[in-house]
Amino acid sequence: MSVLVSLPDELAAQIDGVGADRTSFVAEAVRRLLRDSPQAPLANEIDRINELADELNDEARDVLEYQVFS
Repeated sequence: MSVLVSLPDELAAQIDGVGADRTSFVAEAVRRLLRDSPQAPLANEIDRINELADELNDEARDVLEYQVFS
């Protein structure tokens, strides 16, 4: 999808100083801002929990096992 965005000249010059591809730069900046935003969708948090679920479940089993034998 194409979206036309107007940027101030000095901002465009700064982007050009960092990389040759403005489109990639702006797309990555927007992705990061959306990902790191406090208003990020709950789905991001659910994905993060699911990534760690096995590790967290293993820790919980260890704690329960310790409580049974103590």
